[in-house]
Amino acid sequence: MSWRRWLAGQLPRIWVFCDGGLGALPETNPAAPHPLSVRMGAGCGALVRRDDGAVIDWAWRALPPVTNNEAEYAGLLLGAELALRQRARLTVFVLDSEVVVGQMTGRFGVQSAALRTWRRRAQKMVAALPAVEYRLAPRAWNSLADALARQAGLPWEAVRAYLEKGDS
Repeated sequence: MSWRRWLAGQLPRIWVFCDGGLGALPETNPAAPHPLSVRMGAGCGALVRRDDGAVIDWAWRALPPVTNNEAEYAGLLLGAELALRQRARLTVFVLDSEVVVGQMTGRFGVQSAALRTWRRRAQKMVAALPAVEYRLAPRAWNSLADALARQAGLPWEAVRAYLEKGDS
């Protein structure tokens, strides 16, 4: 495929909302005969929006035990995976983590050796994108990515076992 045809197929800009978290308390339905009570793990989520706001891709991923900032970086990495599939000319990453946005833009130093590793992985992945920007957003504006991260943090085996009981 020629370079010109490849550019013609690109979206001008995409917005990639990313989030990560851990240990959120599950919401239970008090009316249910056996409310689900499980310990949630870490997870991350990301979604891609076009300029008109349409969601065009999304994903979530369960994570091993990590810190909250590591989960936020995992969300950025997942978002970068989605962005690479879209081939947009400009990718705007939207996060509610001041730490990750500050470190990725160079405004904050990285004191933690573990976070330096996460940042290097993210820098390497986003380097494959034509142009990248980072935006810090209030948590409330990142609610879809947050919901995906919380979904990923649910222990699937426990959820499936509960749902398979068929007590409804």
